Amino acid sequence: MATSCLRAVSDCDVVWVSCVKAFPTVVMFGPVVFYGLLRGTERLPSARQLASLVVASLICQLLGNVVFQWSLGVVGMALTVPLCLGTQIVSGAIMGRMVLHEPVTIRMAISTVVLIGAISVLSLGAGDASRSVAVAQPPSLWLVAAGVGAACLSGMSYALLGVAIRYAVTDRISIPLTLVCVTLTGVIALGVVTLLRIGLAGMLATQPHQFWTMMLAGFFNAVAFLALTKSLQLIPVLYVNALSSSQAAMAAVVGILVFAESSSSTLWLGVTMTIVGLFMMQRKSAHRNHQVGPDEDAATTGRPALRQADAVGAIQRPSDRRIEP
Repeated sequence: MATSCLRAVSDCDVVWVSCVKAFPTVVMFGPVVFYGLLRGTERLPSARQLASLVVASLICQLLGNVVFQWSLGVVGMALTVPLCLGTQIVSGAIMGRMVLHEPVTIRMAISTVVLIGAISVLSLGAGDASRSVAVAQPPSLWLVAAGVGAACLSGMSYALLGVAIRYAVTDRISIPLTLVCVTLTGVIALGVVTLLRIGLAGMLATQPHQFWTMMLAGFFNAVAFLALTKSLQLIPVLYVNALSSSQAAMAAVVGILVFAESSSSTLWLGVTMTIVGLFMMQRKSAHRNHQVGPDEDAATTGRPALRQADAVGAIQRPSDRRIEP
């Protein structure tokens, strides 16, 4: 729903849209953090924790949200979302392995190869989708390539933020505080950039229906961001990205049916390949949960087997786990 709202305001300034979209999260969770600080149930993050969140947020806001919004107006939602999500999965798997030391099995590696192939196939349909959204100027090869690259760049930025959030929420930082740190950084940074780009007059020139569409996108984004952050507290980055990527098929359908973006066989083939890659990941997760015993798990991953009581305790107390960098 948030992406559909963003697609509806793709003709507005991309930085201004991203700034407004981040604001509802601050409004929704800021009072929760403030109340927790007053009662002493909330603690401020350390300088290192805060710096990691702020830097990742700046990268995500400038190279993620802004670039993603621009890509929507170039190659359309039906391609931008799958390209972004596919790249996010691959990048998240690599970053999760390098930074958080999360295991990547052979089956996961094969599924990421399938997703890379899906990205390549989806990019082949960028020309048709671009012609359906670019009405002011004819699409050029360089513009289409830039739109595809922008969608992939935003996916890498989102993967980086996901790794930073998982590191934070498994290092005793609360979910509301994490949400506020990330989105408040975005509001301030993007607000300054917006003033430099279009000035106060340009911000006030926003039509009421456009502004409230941006705010509605921000509301849906806040709800999704809360669910995403909670998921990152409980399960590895790779699985979170895989599960959240189910929106790729929905975005393609909405882009074609609602926004009249052109359909193509390559687009549907790419979406199908994306679904296959995600299905392989989820099948592996289910297989391990139901069929793999502790001894086999230790032999496969190289980690010592956990007793059932230890595993239950780890799930019930996710905030007590600390991931070393």
